[in-house]
Amino acid sequence: MISKLARFDDALIERVFQPLADSIMDRFGIDRFRAACFCLDAASIAWILSQAGVLGDAVTQWNAGVAFLRLLLLILGLASLTSLRSLFRRVSGSRRANPLRPAMLPHRGAVLVLLVAQLAQLDGVATLAELAMLSSVACALYLSACAPRPPAHRRAAWWAEARSG
Repeated sequence: MISKLARFDDALIERVFQPLADSIMDRFGIDRFRAACFCLDAASIAWILSQAGVLGDAVTQWNAGVAFLRLLLLILGLASLTSLRSLFRRVSGSRRANPLRPAMLPHRGAVLVLLVAQLAQLDGVATLAELAMLSSVACALYLSACAPRPPAHRRAAWWAEARSG
């Protein structure tokens, strides 16, 4: 099962997210880790919106137990997204091979499973916000797993060789 997930994961990276990361770099000059951090920022906003309704209802009904648990869940989710963002920043300065591609495979698999489960039970605004959060996290994890662009002179040499051959 893990090998099937790894093949599906590699296909998503190579056929969807690597071209997307390259396109973002070409058009906007934003590297893959900055784009991933932008996706995490969007996920943070979506996470706050997904928890706001239930948290607000619990507070207006003076249900302290539910309010405390929802606030704790909100803070835990934001702390997780922030720590993932700091990991992306730490890895972005390295010129070695991307260590996040193999290391984040279980995380990407879990997010994909949660994304499919969320799609199966769409029924309100809160679930749309959770779907937006999961989609943003999935994009961030996949963008961070992409390979860096080769220098322009190496790309040009490869392209010239491919066109002449």
